[in-house]
Amino acid sequence: MEQQTELSADPVSAFTTPEQLTAAQPLSRRAALEAERSRPRKKARAVPARAAQGHAIQERAVRERIVVKPKRAERAPKAARVARSERPVRAPRVRSAHPERRRWGVHAVVMLALAAFFGTAALPAYATTGEGSTVGAARTALAVQTLTGGGGVTQVVARDGLAIQESPQALDSTTNSTVSPTVQALAVQIMGAVAAGRLVGSTPNHIPEIADLAEGQAVPGCGVDYRVLQAISVALDNFNQVGISDINRRCTGQIEGAGTSSAHYADGGGHAVDFYLLNGSPLTGGDAKSVELIKILDPLVPNGTGLGQIGCRSSMDLSNFKPFDDTCNHLHIDFLKSDGATLRYG
Repeated sequence: MEQQTELSADPVSAFTTPEQLTAAQPLSRRAALEAERSRPRKKARAVPARAAQGHAIQERAVRERIVVKPKRAERAPKAARVARSERPVRAPRVRSAHPERRRWGVHAVVMLALAAFFGTAALPAYATTGEGSTVGAARTALAVQTLTGGGGVTQVVARDGLAIQESPQALDSTTNSTVSPTVQALAVQIMGAVAAGRLVGSTPNHIPEIADLAEGQAVPGCGVDYRVLQAISVALDNFNQVGISDINRRCTGQIEGAGTSSAHYADGGGHAVDFYLLNGSPLTGGDAKSVELIKILDPLVPNGTGLGQIGCRSSMDLSNFKPFDDTCNHLHIDFLKSDGATLRYG
């Protein structure tokens, strides 16, 4: 048995240290695995979640070539930036209306106004509803500017604000085959009073004669003198309700009183009008309302205009009316022998 060549200072420690044990006794494979498992491991360095997130954002920015803005702390110092109070003040932005929109707005208003006007004028006469106030409403679409007497003299008639040159013959719908625009305009206004219940007829009813003119139809034997239409219009201007019992007897086949020589029948008929009702009161030609209407019409009618019922009332000082005898159950006015083609109003 070989002896140890060199003695150690401490025999116990010499044979118990890991180096001595390793050198002295080789480990088996199993013992090596056990020793590896029992060896203390190094702790992994913990990466803060925020840092890892920032790292991931930086990597994604690099991949997508996105420039990542530096953090607020990495930006230029606060003192280097321009103070908010020192920044230039911008003038408030003023929006101006677009010229095209403004132009289209004006056009739209004009078109609506024109559509309303022509739409109302184009309605059938029986559908007309506007009659306006008691003063001048029925003459809105028509006003006589100049009154001249005699045949063949041209006069200016204003209709709907437009000057129209029409001769007295053109205004006579009792013999013409066409209806004058001026006559039609006034007939439309009167039919508005019919629709409102302000103008009523009798039996036989002569209001359809006015309705034909309002529709622009010249019916033979059913024409109405333009001055008759004007007289009815004046009555509507001054009374809430007006009743007419006779206009053109040719149209209804009536032969009464003066027969075929009556202004209701002669020269195509329709040159006279009989009022039988004013504001619900029947007329006699001498009652208060008849006298009131006579005084209103006398300064307006042409000289020589016929006026019935001279024996039904007291004497009156008249300028243009020529009274004659007639029955006391209406107020008769006729223009068969009048000097002028229109009334003086407008």
